[in-house]
Amino acid sequence: MRKIISVMLIFLHLTFGIVPTTLLYNNAMSGSRFYTILYNVIGSHLSLADEYRLAPGDVLEVKIVGQDKLDTKQTITPDGTISLPMLGRLIASGLTLKQLDSVLASGFSKYINKPQVVVYLTPRPIYVVQHDQSKNTWDVKEAKSVTEAQAFLNRPSSSRPSSIESGAVLTVDTGTKPDWWEQNWYKIITATAVIAGVYVTLHK
Repeated sequence: MRKIISVMLIFLHLTFGIVPTTLLYNNAMSGSRFYTILYNVIGSHLSLADEYRLAPGDVLEVKIVGQDKLDTKQTITPDGTISLPMLGRLIASGLTLKQLDSVLASGFSKYINKPQVVVYLTPRPIYVVQHDQSKNTWDVKEAKSVTEAQAFLNRPSSSRPSSIESGAVLTVDTGTKPDWWEQNWYKIITATAVIAGVYVTLHK
């Protein structure tokens, strides 16, 4: 069962950026060997999540263990806030996940004895604007993870951005820009037909 849980947690985090940070950290700190190993396995990713600053557009799923009625899923609003049961409206933008965990645990502790807060983060999407040079059309792709954004960029690893942040807007050119003849052949044919028509009309 624990193997299944570990695989699911790693899959969710690496694929969708969803991280139940408090659950892993608290269980690891409580001495659970299983969670300590799991925490170490994805520790490097969690350290990045700890540095991640929340911003409008991030989706937070807040759960209080044993208090299902308080579970809520919130998108950080443009003014940087979320609205939670019992606590009301709180500023989340600019905080790290650890800081948010601390704020929520402190707030809920006024109503619940030793609340165990679990926060799942779905980072704001990354937008990739693809410009098809052959058709001169534009298409906007919404990537839910850095890996998906890199796939949309479809560039060699050497030419990819060194770092991609959530909420970023990236542009990439695809296809091959047509040469002068490809761009203007129909104009030339049309003009030639018009000139021929005028010539025939004048020399009847």
